[in-house]
Amino acid sequence: MEVSAKERQRAEHLLQSQRIQLHRIESFSFMERYHQASHKDVPTGKDKYGPGIFVFHLKEKQDKVLYLPPFKHPSSLVRFLVSQGIPFTNYTPRERSADILPAETYQRPSLYMFWFFILFLMFLILGYYFISGDAWWGFIPAILSFGLSLFFICMLMTRFCYLALDNEALTIHSAGRTIRYPYADLRKVNFDFAREQTFTHIMELLDKDYRYRLFYIGRVSRKKLNEIAERLQQAGVDATCSLNDSKRFYQDERH
Repeated sequence: MEVSAKERQRAEHLLQSQRIQLHRIESFSFMERYHQASHKDVPTGKDKYGPGIFVFHLKEKQDKVLYLPPFKHPSSLVRFLVSQGIPFTNYTPRERSADILPAETYQRPSLYMFWFFILFLMFLILGYYFISGDAWWGFIPAILSFGLSLFFICMLMTRFCYLALDNEALTIHSAGRTIRYPYADLRKVNFDFAREQTFTHIMELLDKDYRYRLFYIGRVSRKKLNEIAERLQQAGVDATCSLNDSKRFYQDERH
């Protein structure tokens, strides 16, 4: 696989910032929880959870763990390491095992989405109210109100996705956009809790070109995530579900 000069530069810069030489990397894992084993300095092991967990397995039998959010370009690092022949240990190619998969939409109401919509409308109306007033200083709260309304509409578009599966593809729906991934274009999918408690769970995926995408699926019931992962496996996708669906969020101690 060929990588662009920009992708190579990003990957090499990240490796240098972590003081990791390419020849020291035995393998790597990505989109998987990492459990830190107990030792004398850390008496109890603790999972690293959520999106973007990247683990370098070094030849010195040590692991280097990073959180790589989308703005740090994890796609560039994955593509670069794969192009260098570094094994991707937790990716297992699958063959499709089901001839026909029935269409199913996984969608639930979201109280958070309702409140974000109310806040969007409220700040939008406040912005127009301030800008239409006679006071010379009205543009200051108007700008703040319009800024907050943009923030909440952005949250509505990106944080409250729901999913649909049919015989051919996985489709992600949210306010104002729809993204369709044929199963043949997907390599790996993982479900886990978000590290922000408000947005309880996420879906991260790698496409056939090892490009990473992250979706907050706040309108999908966590009780259905194992079922979705199983259906994706039947469609030939390496899909995993890392979260405990009896918990509302990772730190939930009531279950």
